[in-house]
Amino acid sequence: MVPRPRNKSNKGLPQNLYLDDRRGTYRYRRPTDGKWFQFGTDRMKAVDAAKQLNLAFMQGSDLVGTVLGESAELFTAFLTHYEEKVLPPRELAPGTLGLYAVHFRRFRKHFHGKAVDQITIRMIAEMLDELTPRTANQCRALLIDIFNHAAAKGLCPDNPAANTISRIEKKARKRHTIEGLKAIREKSPAWLQNAIDLALITAQRRTDILAMKFEDQRDGYLYVIQQKTAKASDAAWIRFKVTDELQRVISRCRDNIVSPFLVHRRPDRKKQKQAETKEHWTKIEERYLTRAFKEARETADCYKGWKEEEMPGFHEVRAMSLHLYKKAGKDGQKIAGHASEEMTKNYQKDHAEVVWSEAIPDLDISEIAG
Repeated sequence: MVPRPRNKSNKGLPQNLYLDDRRGTYRYRRPTDGKWFQFGTDRMKAVDAAKQLNLAFMQGSDLVGTVLGESAELFTAFLTHYEEKVLPPRELAPGTLGLYAVHFRRFRKHFHGKAVDQITIRMIAEMLDELTPRTANQCRALLIDIFNHAAAKGLCPDNPAANTISRIEKKARKRHTIEGLKAIREKSPAWLQNAIDLALITAQRRTDILAMKFEDQRDGYLYVIQQKTAKASDAAWIRFKVTDELQRVISRCRDNIVSPFLVHRRPDRKKQKQAETKEHWTKIEERYLTRAFKEARETADCYKGWKEEEMPGFHEVRAMSLHLYKKAGKDGQKIAGHASEEMTKNYQKDHAEVVWSEAIPDLDISEIAG
């Protein structure tokens, strides 16, 4: 934006420095948020200070600290501290950390060069307004936690994110139909078909489906620890009885690719960086599964007339599974890993011995899987 022409009183003064004709004093307007700072009556000192400030702002230096004579920590630097020191002890699921990483990149770009105590409610609100309600609420919750930690260290006087208002989320996604999911499965590669079948049989989340290993099948059971709820729910430890239906799916997972994971694939090309971060080179990342499912859905073209935001993804396969279990007159609560009051506590003092919840995955999925 081109700055307004300077009036007669301010001609010859550096940008952002103004003369108050009424008082005969100089004042500096901080360009990032318009806040004013009184610089007294000494023209030479005011000009010198304004030039230094303008240079600091141009270089992206410690903005507030330059004005106030204090050292202020950049938000991006504190965000790194939050990632490296605050998050690890929480032992969050890989999927959650991956989602946070996306939000962190957004924060770094939007608040680049800003000090922690320089970020205002308006800055945060403007960023959130550009996002969908769901993403905006996720970012808001994360920023509230970040600024709580920053305030606890004295880096900002209050929490600007907490003063924003959460958005109303309207559930737009529709559920899969049997015909639709069948069409998607037919257009899916073999590994994705296996993932869909496991989701139908076990009603587990994407993260837990991709974490299932062949070695988890023992003594007639398939053992699963739900990553999302392992720290909050007693029902997160599930052992699925290997029924005929489940065994057929597990058997289809065995192919000519040597992999520890039930759902796996041979990548088009191995990338050294990915190979170093993955548990195994055949392991499928959650985002890749989501992308592949979307591609199969688009190829199947099974939900004509539906809006993009209404299109069900892989996550909705779990809802389909629970619906089919209920329709068949079976209890889907233990299958899904929903806690009940009668369940024995797994996380009592000193980590008592884990008590596995037993589930019988005997859903007939032949109508979809053939």
